[in-house]
Amino acid sequence: MDPVIKRGYNYSDVYLVPNKTIVNSRSECDTSLKFGPRTFVMPVVASNMKSVVNIDTCKFLATRGWFYVMHRFKIDLTEFFYQMEKENLFTSISIGVNQDTYTDLKVLKMQNKCPDYMTLDVANAWCPKAEAMIKFVKDNFPGTFLIVGNMATPEAVVEVESWGADAIKLNIGPGKVCITKLKTGFTYPTISCLLECVPVATKPVIADGGIAEHGDIAKALACGATMVMAGSLFCGYKESASELIEIDGHMKAVYYGSASEHNKGKYVHVEGKKILLDFKGDMEDLLIELQEDLRSSISYAGGKDLSALLRCKLIAIN
Repeated sequence: MDPVIKRGYNYSDVYLVPNKTIVNSRSECDTSLKFGPRTFVMPVVASNMKSVVNIDTCKFLATRGWFYVMHRFKIDLTEFFYQMEKENLFTSISIGVNQDTYTDLKVLKMQNKCPDYMTLDVANAWCPKAEAMIKFVKDNFPGTFLIVGNMATPEAVVEVESWGADAIKLNIGPGKVCITKLKTGFTYPTISCLLECVPVATKPVIADGGIAEHGDIAKALACGATMVMAGSLFCGYKESASELIEIDGHMKAVYYGSASEHNKGKYVHVEGKKILLDFKGDMEDLLIELQEDLRSSISYAGGKDLSALLRCKLIAIN
């Protein structure tokens, strides 16, 4: 039997087919969406990576109406809560599946703190440890909106939703500093992953990773994603968490994967790498441009809001 089941498509393999524009100006197009208990100005979120976000990045995004997810590496959750609540901002944290997470969450519960959002963030959430953590969160923090990731198949989506996930984060291996597909041979082309997983999902889906161009956001939404997560897109700004270094008179940002030796502090089960990106200046400019570009996408889709993208056809070009 032929083991190759089908052709897979990434963002670069497809484009969207234009429809009749019905707005007089792109500025009329609405990019907002309701995600969990809150409404945000854009369906885009910076990756919960230590080289992308810190508490200042989270405050910057939250005060501008953008969704954020704080990373889970060596974070004092009590202090994080205090800082966000002091400025009347919502709380969105990441958690793992090991004992340290249970310990941290028990401290939060003792302090009567319930995050508005939690993201269970592991390499493959289709596993017994994730199932156990989902049950723990749902039993102890019933008011939190629980995002669970990552996974990459319809079977995984159906089962993880049955465990209690409020949203699903797809995919495995598409990120710029993720080398899972090189080290293990496993990944799933993002467009194909979305087209196969979204139809079976009953909860919102976050398309995670692989965003190379702003237009990729519209492609993900056209395939049914509710939200798009991007890492390198948000790295290298003054408001980013990335370390800045000077090389030959040019500022560079250090960007590394969560499964990299740089993040782990040791070389064990490494599935990420470190790269240098150009320093990009103020993140405010990025937020403005991303919204302008998505408004244009909506206008080409022939509508006034994000729902128009769901009516678009995709054409394969490779």
